[in-house]
Amino acid sequence: MKKIFSLTFIMAALFILNACTSNALVIYMPKEYISEDLIDAFEQETGIQVALRYFDSNEVLLTNAKVNSYDLIIPSDYAIEELAAGDYLKPLDWDRIDFDKADFSVNLSNAIDQLNTGGFDILEYSLPYFWGTVGLIYNNTKAGLYEDLVEEEWNILNNPDYSKMIYDSSRDAFMAALYANNFEMKNATSTEINVAKNWLIDAYSKSNASIKSDEILSEAIDNNTPYDVAMVYSGDAVYILQENEKYSYFVPTWTNVWIDGYVIPKNTKHEDWAYEFINFMSTYDALLDNATEMGYSPISEAVYQNLYQDEEFNWDNDRIGYAFSVPYTNFEFFRYDVDLKKLMDDAWELVILSN
Repeated sequence: MKKIFSLTFIMAALFILNACTSNALVIYMPKEYISEDLIDAFEQETGIQVALRYFDSNEVLLTNAKVNSYDLIIPSDYAIEELAAGDYLKPLDWDRIDFDKADFSVNLSNAIDQLNTGGFDILEYSLPYFWGTVGLIYNNTKAGLYEDLVEEEWNILNNPDYSKMIYDSSRDAFMAALYANNFEMKNATSTEINVAKNWLIDAYSKSNASIKSDEILSEAIDNNTPYDVAMVYSGDAVYILQENEKYSYFVPTWTNVWIDGYVIPKNTKHEDWAYEFINFMSTYDALLDNATEMGYSPISEAVYQNLYQDEEFNWDNDRIGYAFSVPYTNFEFFRYDVDLKKLMDDAWELVILSN
């Protein structure tokens, strides 16, 4: 009887949910990654209602996007590549996009070109949304830490002298561990993954490292300096550095550069609305407002220069501006690789279970 009731309740809930979103633009994206004021402005300007749906990771997104219907999704580059390879996405019609590719920021254009040279044309399926690096925030008041960070780079996460946070993502964690052992993500072998796994186990179970994710945003603000060093995305670093002057941002010599972008699924119910939203969010004013609130580097060179030079943005270029400018020297993109993903995911489970 309970099963019958539960099934009936679930079916009714799904019916209500579908009814509520059938006349709305359904956007699937990370949580707290867009200005709510811009959503309100879009709805008022166009009369189109927006229904936001959230995912916690690209891995969750990849599962749900293949079985559910959304009108617009904002994944990361490697997830875009996987969805495109599986024929889940519509190629982007640039004739319907108002944003001019010539207006991309200089560094973003260089990154897109390198990704294209590497074998994936992200602009075929996506207009970039935000982009950035994976790096480390560190306690700039702790004597000797910066010098050790410069010398050890990613290896600092396995230094028992410091309290540390490793981001709860198999890709990000193994990126750091592979670089710490002088390997690269691209074409990493099972032997190299095993070395990186053991390095992560040492860091987690023996070297005073925590494994967490977005908790760092509240912890670094509410608890002053909960970690000496923490792995974060550059936009989160900007947010933390604005609120806590005891943290600075450091990008190791080798790291991941990521690009998140708008994509339109093949099963979209409101393709025209999706393009309307993309165009609204890609105007100069919307890009400026969204980057100001979110802290991630915008896709437009003009917007980037405006914010980087704006004294009212409350930062100094040596500290907060450094994180915002997407600094890197050498980098590689995460790429869609089924075998490597399985190796890392399986090894990551062993890391989590080691403590």
